[in-house]
Amino acid sequence: MEVELEDSGHRVTAAAAYARSGERRLTVDGAPLEGHARWMEQLPLCAFLPDNLRLVKGSPRHRRMYLDTIGMRRYPEYGELLARYEEALAQRNSLLRTPGLELADPLFAPWEKLLAQLGLALVRLRAGLLSSLVPRFQQQHAALTGASPDTYRLLYRTNTSGLDEQEYEKRLQEARAVDRQRTFTGLGPHRDDLVLVAGGLEVREFASQGEQRTALLALVLAEWQWLREGPHPPLLLLDDVMSELDASRRRALVSSLREGGQVVITTTDRRYFTDAELEEALVLEMEPGKVRGEGN
Repeated sequence: MEVELEDSGHRVTAAAAYARSGERRLTVDGAPLEGHARWMEQLPLCAFLPDNLRLVKGSPRHRRMYLDTIGMRRYPEYGELLARYEEALAQRNSLLRTPGLELADPLFAPWEKLLAQLGLALVRLRAGLLSSLVPRFQQQHAALTGASPDTYRLLYRTNTSGLDEQEYEKRLQEARAVDRQRTFTGLGPHRDDLVLVAGGLEVREFASQGEQRTALLALVLAEWQWLREGPHPPLLLLDDVMSELDASRRRALVSSLREGGQVVITTTDRRYFTDAELEEALVLEMEPGKVRGEGN
């Protein structure tokens, strides 16, 4: 598959293909890419895809990665801070696993001090990110469902709450024996979570799959809205989203999409859209061996 992308007058050709061995090959202007991260530099995007539901139902790791991805797009310092934190964490974990190394060894102290500094800075950035995202999420969810904006909440759950750097360092020092037993550091933002709550109950445990999908869609729309205010507005991809919604929610979604920005929606049924909505869009019908287009 090959597409031509243009941003502020800069045009590139991005391509994806699979070798006979099954290996995926990604290129931009013919040059190979190391991985999907460079795709995001060339074309930032937000996406609602069928397997995205793991963001709600999956492990905390998926939600931390989600927060970190948004943070790196919006805050220039976020990526470097996260990398430095992960390096300090890897160093302490390596010490924990070193045979014969005493727990009182002074090698632990500098890494624990750095973890306290970087960990709290990372928590502050994530919390600030979430405080900007929450109102947008609640507004999007209310627009889709007609429910009160405060029906759903996003909570940042961290095990460093209330700690300053000195207390953080002390907790790490006190936990060396326990951490050695489990072979990893238990305190810090690498263990944090993003929790969706409705009516005081966690969405991942108590909401229906339809309610979870609507919450996820509201979150993706909130992310798209917020990132549009940054230097690199993202493309929004919505895969078969209309089949998940009733008629009123489809109209509410299209209304939100009219706020601006580029949007690609896939569907197997044009009847999910009104005639007026289709007239405003560029419609591409794909059949084996051909693509037919109409509209704006």
